Amino acid sequence: FSVTCLEVMRRFLLLYATQQGQAKAIAEEIYEQAVVHGFSADLHCISESDKYDLKTETAPLVVVVSTTGTGDPPDTARKFVKEIQNQTLPVDFFAHLRYGLLGLGDSEYTYFCNGGKIIDKRLQELGARHFYDTGHADDCVGLELVVEPWIAGLWPALREHFRSSRGQKEISGALPVASPVSSRTDLVKSQLLHIESQVELLRFDDSGRKDSEVLKQNAVNSNQSKVLIEDFESSLTRSVPPLSQASLNLPALPPEYLHIHLQESLGQEESQASVTSADPVFQVPISKAVQLTTNDAIKTTLLVELDISNTDFSYQPGDAFSVICPNSDSEVQSLLQRLQLEDKREHCVLLKIKADTKKKGIFASPCGLYQ
Repeated sequence: FSVTCLEVMRRFLLLYATQQGQAKAIAEEIYEQAVVHGFSADLHCISESDKYDLKTETAPLVVVVSTTGTGDPPDTARKFVKEIQNQTLPVDFFAHLRYGLLGLGDSEYTYFCNGGKIIDKRLQELGARHFYDTGHADDCVGLELVVEPWIAGLWPALREHFRSSRGQKEISGALPVASPVSSRTDLVKSQLLHIESQVELLRFDDSGRKDSEVLKQNAVNSNQSKVLIEDFESSLTRSVPPLSQASLNLPALPPEYLHIHLQESLGQEESQASVTSADPVFQVPISKAVQLTTNDAIKTTLLVELDISNTDFSYQPGDAFSVICPNSDSEVQSLLQRLQLEDKREHCVLLKIKADTKKKGIFASPCGLYQ
């Protein structure tokens, strides 16, 4: 007979505190990637305290927290924050807890990522410790600049946590266990010492050589580099220096979660885009647009004024409204050509969420592919 060894999915608790859905969307992305990396995530809103218990939680904790107002945690986290800020809790209340936290914020506001910082600080005050460094994503320059690398680094951090936890159980505390941070520090130090020694050897070696010999050797190395670069052409599967020598963090391909069906042509004008909204939709012109950032900024910020003089809606200071912007006709046309769907540009598109996924979405009423 044969015995099949099945690897048990390693579980972690995944909580999110969201105000407008951004933290939830990121947590759901982590949830979906977890299976690909061999983990099982229990996903809950931080307000659903009946579905988890940090006092008895033994699995690692991952938290995604946004910031609202003047540096406040989201409304969904108010009860949680109030409970952990109870001054009667002992300093070792969460001593058993290991966690990683991703905070979302905007550096244009005074208290950047303060919602996450409040929770992060209080968890440490109650004895909890990081198994992964805290991330602070800035919406001012683009959340993805921090979110994507942070998620990519989460999986090796989780694997290291489970590996070290298993090792500690086997050793039963008989031997001291070096933390991943200290191990990496020792490795870096040894590498630096090695590099410094090599530099010294080069200095001694070059001091005994003639300048002409050094220049000749540099010229040979330069020509070799040019030959190596010219041997390869840049493509989607192969790159050339310096990109080929850089360490890239690429997100995992998400699993399919949509059913897409193309029906016959709607027979509508291309400009009649379908918009689904619970509130009335108004078409207004832009009266003024000023670029607030420099031309070399990572993300462009514009001050836009809209002319609402011919509309009849009312508003109060502090109200929020959404802006629906059409895509560029040339970009849409290029994409249809790339996907070889030009002949189906006016066909009706029906989108449905697959039953075996936790993805949620609200789609506009059926519209043409071009729209």
